[in-house]
Amino acid sequence: MIRKNKITRQKLFDGDEQECLKKIFEIENQKIKLIDFYNSPLRDLKKEIDGESFDTIVRESEFNVRNSFIEKYISEEGLEIHYLKKDDILYLFSYGEFQPGRYILFFEGIYHYIP
Repeated sequence: MIRKNKITRQKLFDGDEQECLKKIFEIENQKIKLIDFYNSPLRDLKKEIDGESFDTIVRESEFNVRNSFIEKYISEEGLEIHYLKKDDILYLFSYGEFQPGRYILFFEGIYHYIP
């Protein structure tokens, strides 16, 4: 079972990637760095939770899927979606190069996952 927290999507960072790597973001009393979720694209979450819950996340968050060589879930800005799983909480982020040399990080939301 999956349940979304009522948290507003927010921009956490806009600028040089090296600066973003140095930052620590506090979300719901958790200290999170880019490196904590950078290598966790949303497609990998399929291996950790049931298909119905995964589909609910994609549908409720209005993420788009881009099927090229590697499946990629993207936000409305075209940034790739990443996740961080801590216990039964899933933190969702979109991150990527928006313009040459300009990187953007959005906090997309939180889901509680109860297997």
